[in-house]
Amino acid sequence: MTKNREFGDRGTGYTPRVEKKFGRGSKWCKRCGDYTAVIQKYNLYLCRRCFREVAISLGFKKNGWMNAN
Repeated sequence: MTKNREFGDRGTGYTPRVEKKFGRGSKWCKRCGDYTAVIQKYNLYLCRRCFREVAISLGFKKNGWMNAN
């Protein structure tokens, strides 16, 4: 018995990414593809985890107000 590969056969068919205009699924991380906590400022479009990894190479630095003596 072969499975029907047409759309609607309980996830066996291919469904392309739906283009969303607004909301959580409209912006995603350009580095890892995650949809959660995307930083859009300065047109970065990086999730918070990827931003922490590449922030120093982009020219950002930590605010050291706790360590300032």
